[in-house]
Amino acid sequence: MPPRIPDDVRDAILDSIHAGGKRNEIARQHGVSPSTVSKIARDEGVTTAFDRTQTKNATEAKKADNAALRATTSRRFLEEANRFLDDLHRPALIWNFGGKDNTFNSKELPEPPTADKRNLIVSAATAIDKHLAVEKHDNSGESHAAVDQWLEGMTGL
Repeated sequence: MPPRIPDDVRDAILDSIHAGGKRNEIARQHGVSPSTVSKIARDEGVTTAFDRTQTKNATEAKKADNAALRATTSRRFLEEANRFLDDLHRPALIWNFGGKDNTFNSKELPEPPTADKRNLIVSAATAIDKHLAVEKHDNSGESHAAVDQWLEGMTGL
């Protein structure tokens, strides 16, 4: 069995605990192990010194915030995909600078040129893929029915 920690060191550790120090920092400061710091706190009846409830609650809140933001972002990807698809059949202004006099020319067409249509389709497909990736991420694993209901209420989706 290791020798007992001197009373003055125990008192200093206890003072650090009461001052709200973090367990690992207190251990480093006094040259003892984190488990020793925990044992001193427990022996002195200080049961809430290293309580992680607030950290756990903050982590859960952050997860919910992130899920809500992902839902919003996912929705935006889907909306952008639809806008790209809508643009396939809208009038398009084509333009060019050029020539030896660096002139500007433009013309409105009833629909975008083929190359622009291809770019719109690729952009729409990419946006849909990103939407589906977020959906897959948020729907993988365990059921989050309560979080989903909360998100629906918050985002209106």
